[in-house]
Amino acid sequence: MADWTIARTWAIAPPTGAAYDAAYTVRLSDGTEATHDLVVEFEAPSAVASVGYADEIARRFRGGSVLPLHVIVDVQGVPRIVAEPSEDTDVVAERD
Repeated sequence: MADWTIARTWAIAPPTGAAYDAAYTVRLSDGTEATHDLVVEFEAPSAVASVGYADEIARRFRGGSVLPLHVIVDVQGVPRIVAEPSEDTDVVAERD
């Protein structure tokens, strides 16, 4: 299992749509050349959306065996994985 650290975080347009008021891409690095981008999206109205909170959410998942691709944080601050890599690395498995 890689030791993932946060390399960079930046704001993006919420990819899911108008029901979400902020989103960030958190780039994780394993210390070599491998990187993994995690989208952290905040449901509207979000009082906690920030680069720092997106990083905090990413830290919760970086120790797992599979890193998610997309996490949505609800208005209560509870994260939910909505997309993760499938066994075929070119395919994204969507969650409900």
